[in-house]
Amino acid sequence: MPFSDLGILLGDVSLLEIEHYTKDPMKAQNMTLRKILRRNKNSELGKKFGFADIHSIDEYRKKVPLTTYADYEPYVERMIHNREKNLMYTGRNVRYCSSSGSVGKPKILPKSVKDLWNMQCIGFSCSVSTAAHYIKKTKGKRLPAQMGPLVLVLTGHPLEDGKRCNGAGQVPLTYLKPITRFFCTSPASLLYPEHEELLDTSYLQLRFALANRNVSYLGSIVVTLLTTMFDYLEDNWEMLCDDIEKGIINPGIKITPELRKEYSKKFKPDPKRAEELRREFRKGFDTPIAPRIWPKLTWAYGMIGSNLKVYVKKLRHSIGDDIPLHNMGYAAAEGFFAMPTELDVHDGVLLPHCIFFEFIPVNDDEEDTDESEEIKTLLISELEVGKKYEVVVSNFSGLYRYRMEDVVTVTKMHNNTPRVELLYRRNLSMNVANEKTTTQMVDFAAKNTASQAGVELVGHSFYADYSTKPPRYCMLAETKEPVSEEKRAELIEILDSQLKDVNEKYFKYRRWGMLNTPEVLILKPKTYWDYRESLRGRGVVLNQIKPVTVINSKEREDFFFSHVETENSSAVEEWKNSKKESAASKA
Repeated sequence: MPFSDLGILLGDVSLLEIEHYTKDPMKAQNMTLRKILRRNKNSELGKKFGFADIHSIDEYRKKVPLTTYADYEPYVERMIHNREKNLMYTGRNVRYCSSSGSVGKPKILPKSVKDLWNMQCIGFSCSVSTAAHYIKKTKGKRLPAQMGPLVLVLTGHPLEDGKRCNGAGQVPLTYLKPITRFFCTSPASLLYPEHEELLDTSYLQLRFALANRNVSYLGSIVVTLLTTMFDYLEDNWEMLCDDIEKGIINPGIKITPELRKEYSKKFKPDPKRAEELRREFRKGFDTPIAPRIWPKLTWAYGMIGSNLKVYVKKLRHSIGDDIPLHNMGYAAAEGFFAMPTELDVHDGVLLPHCIFFEFIPVNDDEEDTDESEEIKTLLISELEVGKKYEVVVSNFSGLYRYRMEDVVTVTKMHNNTPRVELLYRRNLSMNVANEKTTTQMVDFAAKNTASQAGVELVGHSFYADYSTKPPRYCMLAETKEPVSEEKRAELIEILDSQLKDVNEKYFKYRRWGMLNTPEVLILKPKTYWDYRESLRGRGVVLNQIKPVTVINSKEREDFFFSHVETENSSAVEEWKNSKKESAASKA
């Protein structure tokens, strides 16, 4: 039996569970909460909140307050540094997951065996099973044996207590190391490297994948890694074909001596395959390249939420419209929340048997609720299609009524359970490649950049610049004194370093080629004064005008780019061209 068939079998079991529990989600939610309370009643937090005496959802909501990461950080520190057990939940600490946190410090959360099992079965097996059923239904054929590149790195990092810490999306594949050779073109030493920073992973992943004619899928945690792979391929296909023809690893590629020796034994000269590839590459990349070089390619997967739609469009350019995409689902360090049960969709059905959910209604026209006010949450049965909600979760790993700060919208129903799409994070500022940089992070980076460069800022705003390949952060800054080109170059260098320091994912994505060197654009004097006055002129009350941390609307984009002094920037040129195109279309 191919390993993909085993994945389909396990996925089918999980899909049957989803079908069963989504028919009566409140029954499943009551069951889930009872299990959480029963399992964790003897933990330190369980005793603090009196889990043993809670017998209903209403009692739980009355006795346990809404929480944030700050409520759990002291317990996590005790787990890691003192190796204490039974603090947040009952049972041993198996491993940890990291998520976007405060400046320079990601949130670290423990994972219980129950939550890890859910992430494993749903996060990996459901994807394969869903793809198999889709291919059977739409194309009338069986899903071929799975073999393809996993465009990711799964190493994680050890913590003081000896346990490993990974991103949530890495967990399902982390436990499959012994069998990855049966479905992945890259060897385990490339997927789980000891020193990932010493490797040119873009080259090596493609070097193995291109040599294999039988690639049937493309996989990653987020689709941005797949688009980066195709960008690298377009820029370096001649080198890769030459190396395939000669059966070598390019001498100029960054790789440890040990792995160069190991991989060199795996490659043999293959002039036939090299010529096959050259023939397709010479035709250009204007039409989808992936099906031309991998004729057995059947599907691709990765996170494709609403904030990544620009990358989905870019990936379609490389794989075409006939290759279905599977969204990996809505998951985070806090748990697995929603799973798509079909391909080519951006939403997923909530999993009432895995997490206990509550929701806070979100109205974009209203100010955020005062923290001193009592917040009334809704249950899964009270959600309405088309409405937005902030997600609150309780899981098996010690989070209770935890405010995710994620905002979702209900798209439709699956059986009697809402399907949701993740829209944004409430405190999120920049998310160009799924790196999730918060407002606090960019503000900290901007202020430190100015301080180190000896520049005094009047104001600053960040903009997601897609005019370069890969995209980049763009900081628009008004300064007290004029800034020379030399000083602007210094600001760019310092800003890049600061962003790497404050956000671990930004650091990784810069290294992996998913983000470009940032840009700094200098604004004309009095820009922020003029912006404030323009708002006041439209009737906005002065005390309602907030700092513009991120330029996230066409109105803001037009205002601030019309006030840029810096010349010779692709970001400015792209904005000018879009204005010309817009004017021409109206003429």
